[in-house]
Order: sequence, then structure tokens, then C-alpha cells
Amino acid sequence: MSHIERLLIPLPQRTTLITVIDGHPATLAWLGGVAGHRTIALGVEHFGQTGTIDDLYAHYGIDADSIVSAAANMVEGRPMRHLRAIE
Repeated sequence: MSHIERLLIPLPQRTTLITVIDGHPATLAWLGGVAGHRTIALGVEHFGQTGTIDDLYAHYGIDADSIVSAAANMVEGRPMRHLRAIE
């Protein structure tokens, strides 16, 4: 058994993985296929923008606020309250 299988197999089937990379999201999207988990892959699909790291991460949706938003949007039912990125 591989290391990634040992990490992911114990997770409940209903678990959703959020992967984040400052490269193409497909780089980590395969992780959901290890044990059949749903995956939300965040990353950079188009290149050519310029700016600060903070500006670029926000533009491509891989900054802390975007990650928190992805987590909040995957939860059914009432909105998650008091969920925010750590400063």
C-alpha cells in the first residue's frame, strides 16, 4: 500500500478534498481517485498575469479567502458562520 493510500483510505467516503497549488489544478486533482473522494482542485489554469503574489493568488482563486470560500460552498445546509481565513 502506498503512503497516500494509508493517508486517505481511513477518511470517510463523504469527505471532500480541497487541493491547492500555484500550478495547474490537475496536478493534485488525482488525489480524489485514490479512495474515491470528491475533490475540489484549486490552481492556476491560465498564465500571463503580473502582480504581487497576494494579487495573483486572489486573481487565480488560491488565496486564503478563496480556500475558505471553497470550503464553505461545499457544505450543505445553513451557511458556516464565523469562518474566515487566518490573518
